[in-house]
Formats: sequence, structure tokens, C-alpha cells
Amino acid sequence: MRAYLLALAVFLSGCLPVAVLRSPEPVSGRSLAFGLSALGGEGGAFLIPYAAYAQGDGQTEYNLSVQLGLRGGVKQALAPGLSLDLGLTLPPFLGGDGVPLAVDAGLLVGLGGFYLSPRVHWLGFTSQELNVSGFLYQGTLGYAGEGFLGEVGVLFNPRAGGSGAALFSLSAAVRL
Repeated sequence: MRAYLLALAVFLSGCLPVAVLRSPEPVSGRSLAFGLSALGGEGGAFLIPYAAYAQGDGQTEYNLSVQLGLRGGVKQALAPGLSLDLGLTLPPFLGGDGVPLAVDAGLLVGLGGFYLSPRVHWLGFTSQELNVSGFLYQGTLGYAGEGFLGEVGVLFNPRAGGSGAALFSLSAAVRL
């Protein structure tokens, strides 16, 4: 079971943006962020580096992030403290069954210095060994301070069932 959970964590972190690490407001100008995510479940924990670049005008932001997989996205302000965030992730490995990509859509809701990000991911490929395909769901609670982002999150795979259904993360980044 421990090997299964480790394989699932590596697979999902390579395919999906585990860390959100974006404030609810689109950037005005340019921004860089560098950090780490600790992923864990019953099978143990491991660290994955994170890097992101964003450019925007305060209403619309275009961003690129790397956390094993490469994600390109756009964030659009809907109201003060509320944004829609969309992205496309290419995993670091190409091959296997299906189209090797994942699409995500989420909201970023500001709560003072904190933010909440409910998100859904659609996987365009399958892994029979790990029982992963279709939709996965993510919930993130974070803090956006001056030059610092920190968050906790859970990624839920409804098809896995039992103890392998959730992947927990703790992420932090320095924003320049």
C-alpha cells in the first residue's frame, strides 16, 4: 500500500499543479516565485520544487509554473478578491494511453490575507495501474503575505476509493 501511495503521489504531482501559490488578485507587472511543496499521505512524504512567472495588468494575468509538469494559465479578476484561474498542464513524461495533458479550473477567493481555492482538474490520459482518469478535485487554503505565499491543500481522486483517495500538500514560496 505504501508503494501504491508513493506512486500515486509522484504520478499526480507530475500531471497536476499540486501547489496553487497564487493570490486572488492578478498581478500588475511581473512576478517570480520560487518554493517547495511537501506531499504526503499514508505512504510518507516527499518534497517537490516549484517555480512560477506571472505577468499582468491587474485585471488579467498570464502565468507559467513548473512543478514536475509545466503549467500555462490565465487568471481573470471577476470582482475585488475574486478571480477565475484556468490552466493547461503538460506532464514531464509523454507517452502512455490518451492525450498527455491536464486542464484545471478554479476560483481564487480572498479572505483578508488568506485565500481559498476550490479547483477541478480534468485528466486527458489514464493510468490503469493507479486507477486515475477523468476528474480530480482540489481544495486549498493559503496565506498571501508581502513576498511570501504559504498553503495547505488536498487533492481528491474519487475513483481511488479508500485510503488512496487523498493527497495532502503543504507548500510555500517566496515571491519576488
